[in-house]
Amino acid sequence: MLTLESTHPILSTHSIPNAIDIPYVTADEAFTLLTAEFERFSRLLETLDAGDWSQPTACTAWNVQQMLAHQAGAYASGTGYLELIRQYTARPKPGQLPEDAINDLQVGERADRTPAELITELRSVGPVAIQKWAYQFRLARWATNLVQVPHPVAGKMSIQYLNWVIHSRDTWMHRLDICRATSRPFEQTAGHDGRIAALVMLDVARSLAPKLRDQAIVFDLTGVAGGVWKVGTGQAAATVRMDVLDFAIFVSGRFTYEQALARAEPSGDMALAKTALKNLLILF
Repeated sequence: MLTLESTHPILSTHSIPNAIDIPYVTADEAFTLLTAEFERFSRLLETLDAGDWSQPTACTAWNVQQMLAHQAGAYASGTGYLELIRQYTARPKPGQLPEDAINDLQVGERADRTPAELITELRSVGPVAIQKWAYQFRLARWATNLVQVPHPVAGKMSIQYLNWVIHSRDTWMHRLDICRATSRPFEQTAGHDGRIAALVMLDVARSLAPKLRDQAIVFDLTGVAGGVWKVGTGQAAATVRMDVLDFAIFVSGRFTYEQALARAEPSGDMALAKTALKNLLILF
C-alpha cells in the first residue's frame, strides 16, 4: 500500500523496487517467454469465429485478420537470414517508418490468404523462429548485443533486444489487441504476463528517468500482471495508479494522453504525474 508522508504529499517508497533494477532476460528465459506467448496467441485464434476476423483493432490500419497476417509474416522473418533480409530491406514510402514498411510487406503479401491459411503458416514458422531468435539467429555472437540499430522510439536497439524482448512483447500486445477487438478474455498469469509487464517497466525507466530531472514517480499497476515500481531517483513525489493492461496499451502509443489520463489515478505532485504520462512511449 502506498502511503503519504504526514507533512508533505511525498510517497514513502523505501520498500518499492526501482524499475531500472528489473533484471534483463537470458536466452533461456527469452525462449520460455516466446514459447508461452506463441501458445497463448495460438489458443486465442482457435476461439475466433467467422465474424471476428473483420473486426477493427487498436492498430487502426488493421482488422483482426490483417493483424494475424502481420504475426505470420513476423514469425516468417525469423526462419532464416534470407527471409529476414528480404523483409527488413522493404523500402519505406516517403515519411514512413522502416518497421511500417516491413509491416505493409507482411500484410500485403498475405492479403489473399484465409484465416485458416494464415494460422497454418503461423504454426509452421513459429517454432522455427522462436528457436532461432532465442539461440541461433546471430549474425555473430557479439553483434547481436553490441551492434546498435537507430530507432525513432527506442533510440538505439540491439539485435538481441529485438529477438529476446520485442518479439514476445509484440505478440503479447497483439493478443491483447485481438482480445479487446473480439471481446475475448485475455489469458494471463503473474509469472508470464507479469514478467513481460516488468520488462515494459524496465524500458519505461530507461526512457523516462532521464526526463524526470532527479525526481521520482511510482507506478502502481493493478491486475494479474501488475506490480508497483519507482522510476527515477530520490523520494517519489507522485504516483500513477492504472490497470496494467491499459498502461501497456498507452505506452505502446495506442491511447492518447487524454485517454490514458481518464483511466489513471494520479496523486501527489500532479504536475510531475502529468509530465511523466506525457513522456511515456516505448517500443512494442
